Amino acid sequence: MWKAGPYVRFELDQLKEITAPEGSDAALPRALLVFAHPDDEVIAVGGRMGRFARSHFVHVTDGAPRNEHDSRAHGFERLDDYRSARAQEFRSVLECAGLSDATSECLAIPDQEASLCLAELTRRIARLLEEHQPEVVFTHPYEGGHPDHDACAFAVHHATDGSGPAIVESPFYNARNRDTGGFLPTTDLTDEVVYELNPAELARKHALLDCFTTQRETLRGFTATEERFRVAPEYDFSTPPHQPPVLYDGYPWGMDSARFCELARDAERELQRKR
Repeated sequence: MWKAGPYVRFELDQLKEITAPEGSDAALPRALLVFAHPDDEVIAVGGRMGRFARSHFVHVTDGAPRNEHDSRAHGFERLDDYRSARAQEFRSVLECAGLSDATSECLAIPDQEASLCLAELTRRIARLLEEHQPEVVFTHPYEGGHPDHDACAFAVHHATDGSGPAIVESPFYNARNRDTGGFLPTTDLTDEVVYELNPAELARKHALLDCFTTQRETLRGFTATEERFRVAPEYDFSTPPHQPPVLYDGYPWGMDSARFCELARDAERELQRKR
């Protein structure tokens, strides 16, 4: 049985227990899933989603950029309608996955703006950790793929502050691995496991991804044949995750790696002052 405790490098068999496939006899520890957007949780754990019935899902953003480019591109005249559609898609995922007992919430930060409020986001995640007392947090790595992903990584790491629940992360995309499915290399020794999804798991994951009707074009690029997890390494958020340019340096998302690192340094100073 997994035991909560100070955040340390736990053994590979413990990581396998935490990330076991559906149908495993291994008990899932109390889990908090903190992801940037509706659909990120399915990308990360969709093949084993049924194990999270007693977990709490957190979306940091509403999945709806304030500039309305995405909402209009998907045929929505009103931003609120697009925001509501994104929320409904996630409710459909929970229903499709049979997770009627799972709880969820959205922190309602506009999509693409999570890095603008890193200190406050950290404090909100810390309150959720206190409220739910998870033994493990599933979240994003710091990889420079999307600024909201990096903001999630920052907030979770600073909210745990080196103690408390274990942090387990799944890869998304970055400038060195645009096909998704692989982590950036790290000098920090950390355990990693890879699961090839069997046909039944693949079918379940595709069914969940299909719930996100507004995101079908975007999700087409994600590899769904395996799910990969690792114990989160230590990160230095004051520097880019790899030599720039990072992926979002080339996208009009209102953020670049230099500014993100400046905001991270500012947030770290603010969090230090208020301890």
